[in-house]
Amino acid sequence: MTAITWSRAESEEGLVPFDGRRHLRQVAELIGAVFADELDTSGRSALQEMEVVSRLSPLLGGLLSSTFFSEFVLGYVWVDNGSVVGNVTFQRTEMSGTRWRISNVAVAAEQRQHGIAKALMQATLREIAVRGGSWAVLQVRVDNSAARHLYQSLGFADVCQDGIWQRPPLPITLLPEPPADGAAEVSLRRLRGRDWQDRLELARAARSQLAYWAEPVDASNYQPGLGKLIGEALGNLTGFHQVARWGGWHNGQLLGAVEAVAANAGNQHQLRFDVRPGAPAGFAKVLIRQGLRFLASAPIRPIVAEHSGDDSEGVAALQACGFRPLRILLTMRRLMTPADV
Repeated sequence: MTAITWSRAESEEGLVPFDGRRHLRQVAELIGAVFADELDTSGRSALQEMEVVSRLSPLLGGLLSSTFFSEFVLGYVWVDNGSVVGNVTFQRTEMSGTRWRISNVAVAAEQRQHGIAKALMQATLREIAVRGGSWAVLQVRVDNSAARHLYQSLGFADVCQDGIWQRPPLPITLLPEPPADGAAEVSLRRLRGRDWQDRLELARAARSQLAYWAEPVDASNYQPGLGKLIGEALGNLTGFHQVARWGGWHNGQLLGAVEAVAANAGNQHQLRFDVRPGAPAGFAKVLIRQGLRFLASAPIRPIVAEHSGDDSEGVAALQACGFRPLRILLTMRRLMTPADV
């Protein structure tokens, strides 16, 4: 087992609690280097904010970073010869402190295979246990076998997969395709604001219990608030962005829904869909192609779809429609025990 070295702040060697006043800039640089190909728009934005704070004056930057991180975000760094070569961040995800999320587990390429990541994780788990946490949760790329092996060795178990899929720009025309057997019984119609409760219930039904535990469906994403309605209406009117939704109904029940967002002024379109368990075979493909037909009339852009990697039929439908995985994240969790303190 790798020995965990607790060092005095003056020496700054080995495992050291994260201090925004001293470590923020190097941590931002490390995260940027390690996850350069993985950060999405929000991740890049957060990284830029870290870099901006780190470049402020020692007094102002130190005050902002120490106040924010000591209050909301905790972490450890691994220092070698005065340089931060490893990092882990963890924070409460609930006010009760029951569940903690671990993120930004990063080790410089030249420092890997020396037990640094394991030492950072062990210290983090111990700190979460000391603070009364019940669960530690993290996400890792499915194709990162080394990291998955480490987390499994520390007692983490798989929860669910969530994927981001991308399709190259569509051709000018997209010919319709006859629905698969069984899916022909389901008729599609445009969804309106009044259908939001059915869409919310469908989204909850489409998500497995473990996936719902990891990330419950947010009702505010479906409720037709005044600001959202005005924003979508203006977007559709001006052509800046256009949103369209369709649902498939059978015997009065919403079996599936698709949302297509044409970002005419952006760099990519978006597609989201949900299918109720037990829906007719091939229905996911019907929904996806309905969204693609709408996007085919928009300016040519790549199309990004977010969907559960655990839904094998939905994944197969995405692949059949030309989508390829851009990033598949595996959520893992670990139950904390008294032995972790």
